[in-house]
Amino acid sequence: MPVYTACRLSALQPERGLPVRVGGTDVAVFLVGGEVRAVEDHCLHLGGPLADGLVVDGCVVCPWHGWVYELATGRKVVGARTAGDLPVYAVTVDGDEVKVEIPDGMRT
Repeated sequence: MPVYTACRLSALQPERGLPVRVGGTDVAVFLVGGEVRAVEDHCLHLGGPLADGLVVDGCVVCPWHGWVYELATGRKVVGARTAGDLPVYAVTVDGDEVKVEIPDGMRT
């Protein structure tokens, strides 16, 4: 699977999202509890920008309508039962580089 440099670790602020576009995919990158997480940047409800969302207890809250997703797993905590879970992407940190793996066919 392709791996892309998404951003610098030093560019991340704790509990805040950073929107990036890597490999043709819009990704929200977060630094939560010392861990870097990367998820699809579009809420499953109406496509709200999750990078702009509030981080609470390891979850991101969509700023548009309040859907909530676990950043570690993408599991939807609040939202319609018919919607699936949010795509999450594998992250590696190499020095100051944050690298994100985008599976083929996952590009938005």
